[in-house]
This record gives sequence, structure tokens and C-alpha cells, in this order.
Amino acid sequence: MDKKDVARCVHCRTDINVPTTYAQGDHIKCGTCGTKHKVVRGDVLRLVLADAAPLKEALQENERVVERLEDELRGARQSFGIGVNGLGVALVYALWQVALKNQTWSKGLVFEALAIALVVGLALELGNHFFFAKRHKIARLNAEIEEARASGRQLKKVIRESSRV
Repeated sequence: MDKKDVARCVHCRTDINVPTTYAQGDHIKCGTCGTKHKVVRGDVLRLVLADAAPLKEALQENERVVERLEDELRGARQSFGIGVNGLGVALVYALWQVALKNQTWSKGLVFEALAIALVVGLALELGNHFFFAKRHKIARLNAEIEEARASGRQLKKVIRESSRV
């Protein structure tokens, strides 16, 4: 009976018995998940993926996901969420002054309304950034980007290892 070495499947991490008759570069299939591996004999027996094409496709898809998420993150950072509502508050204030307080339209009233729009809009936008949806969305997108980048690094590592044989 021939001696067998044991190595782990790259995909499912199951132990695979590799007979000593398998030489460097021979292919062996995992009995659990069906992934095909190449045998790498050296100081330690290792298995690497035999076909990296599906991983390369997954890496390209991963890069597209990262680009989409980064674009969405740029849009979230540049958006003027609820801060635009400051203009509506300023308009209501100006109309209230004219209709109920019997003020006439003047430069002073317009500048006062613009100042209110700026202050209210800035306060709403800061509140949105620090406490509400915008901050949550930015944090979620950052986490998704980091997760996708980590996945991409792992795919690159596996592809690199499979091309060394």
C-alpha cells in the first residue's frame, strides 16, 4: 500500500489524502466540494487551484462592485440632502413677513430670508451628516467597500498561488 500525504482543500478546507504517486503539478479533485487542485510538493505538501479562470472572473466582478460602491459613496458625500429645505423655510419666513406682518418686499427682507436659508440649510445638513441617514449611508458604504476589497485581496492571493505551479 502506498503512503499518502494530507493537504487541505483551498475551497472548503477539507483534508484531502494525496497519494505519493501524485507528482508536482498533477491534478486531484476534492471529494467534498469537487474543486480541482494542482499538487505542489516541496517542504510541505500544498494544493492550489487548478483552474483560476472562474476566480479571475469573480475578481473582475469584485472590482466592478468596488467601483460602483465608491461612486455611490462619492454621491452620498456630495449630496445636499435635507439642507435644501432651508430654502423652503426661508421662503415661508419671507411670505409670513409679507402676508401677516405687512412688510414690503425689500433688500433687507430678501437678505434676511437668504441668511435664514443658509443657517437652516447648514444646520439641517450638519444634523443629517452627524445623526441621520447620510452618516449611516456613508458608514455602510465604507464597510461594504472594505469587505469587497478584502474579498478581492483574497481572490488575488489564491490566483497568485495557483499560477506559481
